[in-house]
Amino acid sequence: MRHYRQLAGVLLAALSLAGCKKNDPTTPQDPPAVNPGVELVCTPPAERNDYGIFPKVADGAGVGDVMPFFDAASGTQYLYYLKDVWSDVSNQRHPWYAFTTSDFRQYTEAPAGELLASSAGSCAQDRAIGTGSVIARNGTYYAFYTGNNPNADNCGRRKEGVMLATAPGPAQRFTKSTSFATLYVPTGQGFDENDNFRDPFVYQDDATGQYAMLVSARRNVAGIWRGVIVKLTSPDLLTWTYQSVLYDGGSSNYFMMECPQLFKIGSTYYLTYSDTGTRHFYYRKSAAPGGPWSAPAGNERVDGSGLYAARVLNNTATGKNYLIGWVNRLENNSDAGSWWWGGNLVTHQLNQLPNGDLTVSMVPALKTYLEAQTEPLQRVSRTASAARPDSSTYILTGPAAGPLANVLFKPLNLTRFKLSTTVSYSSAAKDFGFMLGACDGTNQFYSLRFVPSQNRFSFDRLNRSSLNAGTSAVADVPFPMQPNTDYMVDIVEENSVVVVYLNGVAALSVRIYKAPRTSWGIFADNSTATFKNLTVTKP
Repeated sequence: MRHYRQLAGVLLAALSLAGCKKNDPTTPQDPPAVNPGVELVCTPPAERNDYGIFPKVADGAGVGDVMPFFDAASGTQYLYYLKDVWSDVSNQRHPWYAFTTSDFRQYTEAPAGELLASSAGSCAQDRAIGTGSVIARNGTYYAFYTGNNPNADNCGRRKEGVMLATAPGPAQRFTKSTSFATLYVPTGQGFDENDNFRDPFVYQDDATGQYAMLVSARRNVAGIWRGVIVKLTSPDLLTWTYQSVLYDGGSSNYFMMECPQLFKIGSTYYLTYSDTGTRHFYYRKSAAPGGPWSAPAGNERVDGSGLYAARVLNNTATGKNYLIGWVNRLENNSDAGSWWWGGNLVTHQLNQLPNGDLTVSMVPALKTYLEAQTEPLQRVSRTASAARPDSSTYILTGPAAGPLANVLFKPLNLTRFKLSTTVSYSSAAKDFGFMLGACDGTNQFYSLRFVPSQNRFSFDRLNRSSLNAGTSAVADVPFPMQPNTDYMVDIVEENSVVVVYLNGVAALSVRIYKAPRTSWGIFADNSTATFKNLTVTKP
C-alpha cells in the first residue's frame, strides 16, 4: 500500500503543475491504474437458470426447434418447440411443448404441458418426435411432425417420416391420427430413402389455393449428394402428392437444409432454412411462391451460428414479423465444452427493406423493458491512448505496434441488462470492439469485435496473441462498415446468453459462460475508434 500512496502523491503534484491542461477534453482525466489486474474478475459464477427474456423450460430443460404459429381465431402467438428431454424410461424423446407471448418479452408456458408425445414402442415410427408445423382449417388444428425412429435399421422401417396429429384448439393436447398414412420421401428418384426426410412446414399456396408442404431431404444429383427442399401438395391436408424439388441450394451444396419455411411479406416470397454444416440461418427471395429463388442483394445471413433452427412468425393482425430460434448450450456449462443441441429461446423483430432484403432488430417491448433504469459504470482503468472527451465517450487510438488502447470496467452484477453505444472509426488496420471476461486489458479476454477489413462482426474466445486474419470465429455475422459513420450497438445479456444488435440490421446471438459478472471493457488494436454514449440500462 505504501508504494501506491507515494505514486498517488507524485501524480497529484504533476496535475497541480499542469494548470489548465487538466481540463483539456483530449487529455485523460485520470491515469491508468498501476496494476489494474488486481481489480479484475475473470472467473465467472456457475450457470444460473433464472432466465426470462431468453427463456428455457421451467424445469431447466433446453428449448429445441421452434414452430411458431399465429392463431388468427384468438389473436394468440404460439411458439411450439421440441423440449430437450430424451428419456427412454419416461418415453419422452423431444416431445412438443409451447409458449405463448403477447410481446416477445414475457413468455408463458402452455398449461396443458406436453402437447405431443413420443411413442413407447421401440419400433414405432415416432419413437422420437421431431420438428413440424401447425395449421388451422375449419376449427381443427393440424400438427404435422417428424416421426423419428433411431431403431429403424432393426425394425425394418425408414428412419424418418411425416406424421399427423390434430386438436380442437391450439393450446390443447394433440391426438395422433391413426388413419393418416405416414409420408415418406419418394422412392426411385435419387433421394436418401432410409433417412433425412424431416421438418415439414405446411402453408396454403395463395397461387393455387391448395395446401403445400415443404420437407427437408437429401438427393443424389449427378453422383453428388446434396440437401434439398421438396414440395408436396394437398387439397384437404389429408391426402398428399409429391410434386418436385422446390430448391436444391443453387451454387451452394448444403448437407441438409433443416426447418424450411416459406412466407410472404408485401409482394416478396421468402424461403428460409438452416444449414446443418455451418449452423447458419439463410434466406432466399422470389416474386412467386414456386421460385426461382435468388440470394438477397445484401447479406444472406442476419445472425451467426449461435441462433439455430430459426423460423418466422407472421402476426397477420399487426403485420409484424419475428425471427425465432434457439441459442445452443455447451457441455458442462463451460466455454470449453462441446456443442449441445437446444438451449434458450431468442427472438428478433424481422424487418423488410425497400429492395426486399431482410434485417433484424431488437423487439420493441424488450428494448423498453431493459431501459427502465441506468446502471452506473465503474471504471477500473484506461490507457493513455484512450481519450475521454466527455463523461460517456471514449476515443481509443490503438497503435500499430505496442499494447492496444483499452478501457476496463468492473463487473456488472446483474442478471439481465443492455449495454448501448454508438461506434465509429476513422481508421481500422486491425479491429476494435468489446472485451468480456477480462483477466487483463491486452491479451486474456474474449472479444466481440468489429473487423471492417473483412466486413464482419465476430465473437472470439482466443487470446489476442493467438488471433490473426485467418482466425475462424466462434460465431460471426456479415456487417459492412464505412469510416466516420455512426453505428448503434446494443448488447443484451441475460446470464450466459449474449445477443448483440448491430445498427438495426443484424444480430449476433451467442452463448458465453464467461460473460456474466466478470470484468469487461472496450478496445482498439491498430485502429482509431470512438465509443459514444456508453451506457448500461436494466429493468
